[in-house]
Amino acid sequence: MSILYCKSIIGCESNCIRGMIKDMMDSIKSNYCLSAEEEYEFRLILNELIANGTVHGNKNHCNKTIKAQIEAIDLITICVTVEDEGSGFDYHGFFKYEYPCDSNLYSERGRGLKLIKSFCDNIRFNQTGNQIRIMKSIKQNSM
Repeated sequence: MSILYCKSIIGCESNCIRGMIKDMMDSIKSNYCLSAEEEYEFRLILNELIANGTVHGNKNHCNKTIKAQIEAIDLITICVTVEDEGSGFDYHGFFKYEYPCDSNLYSERGRGLKLIKSFCDNIRFNQTGNQIRIMKSIKQNSM
């Protein structure tokens, strides 16, 4: 296991968030050879993780911190951890109920986590619900 990226940012400004996501993607791409599909999936996952932490966790308070870490678990598995300063949420209840496709179609909440879950091998939260840890395997070996 090796850490590919570890950084905290304070703020909610879009250029700060985009910079963090770009740096995270660069760290993954410099260590793994991704297909176009895998790159798209990782970009979507990172965008959703950081957006959820900023908007839902930190409530867009620009004085709060988002912490992110990326670890290479092995030659094909990447682990991403994102933590915010929010009070957390009931993740048990969130994934417990499956809704019909169209019942929450226009809801602003919940789509991001369901997308993340669909692209990842594993998704876990800390006890509080303000830290998420995802694992995702890639199809190709590292560079």
